[in-house]
Amino acid sequence: MRNQARILIAEDDLIQQSLLVTWLKAEGYQVDAFKNGLDARNHLSDHWADLMILDWDLPGMSGDKLLSWVRSRSRTTVPVIFQTIRSEEADIVRILDTGADDFLVKPLDRMVLLARIRALFRRFHTPGSDSRRMIVGEYQLDRANLTVSRGDDVHTLGTKEFDLLWHLATHRGTVVQRQDLHSVVWGWDGGVQSRSVDMYVSRLRASLKSLDIEWTIQSVYAKGYRLNLSEAEARQAASPAGIHANETVASLY
Repeated sequence: MRNQARILIAEDDLIQQSLLVTWLKAEGYQVDAFKNGLDARNHLSDHWADLMILDWDLPGMSGDKLLSWVRSRSRTTVPVIFQTIRSEEADIVRILDTGADDFLVKPLDRMVLLARIRALFRRFHTPGSDSRRMIVGEYQLDRANLTVSRGDDVHTLGTKEFDLLWHLATHRGTVVQRQDLHSVVWGWDGGVQSRSVDMYVSRLRASLKSLDIEWTIQSVYAKGYRLNLSEAEARQAASPAGIHANETVASLY
């Protein structure tokens, strides 16, 4: 995985948090850092992370409860590293049973942490396997051939349209911000003034409609876009319970 990967840190020790942010940004990772478990959860409601580094003892929402919440959501195969001062066997078993993929005992060693992160990315994003194909509902996305298929029915999309669809599908059901789409698809931060993403999303919507693929791409005012696979999902996202504070859903098509 390219170091455009986004890593979420939940650590209430601000000195430790600052150290982790410095280490990861020096490697080129994008980093979102929180000192409160509840703030991290609220962020994850509208954003994604490619990897998470969690502390066990967090204010607002403990690390184990945050991880349980993450694992209870659909499509959450994000790798998680727990950092902890607990080194007893029973504590380590509890961490792994909660759903963590790895753990490190404080104080952390920079090179060991970075090596564990690379190992998890290799495990979760193995070239030639699921990283090139994705099953989304009744369809398969093929990254190598830029195709969307169902059985023998195969459709080819343009490069940018496919890259947008792939990223939206990877995080379907959650809001993907415009600047994140710029960064992932174009490799740069286009800023709020650029309309390139909006133009290509419009093209992607038209392509999906012409192919009779009944997915909806919702515009969320001042934020970005969310892919829903069914009208039921769209209605749920547009309902008061499905809209977060300061979030307004625009028309689907």
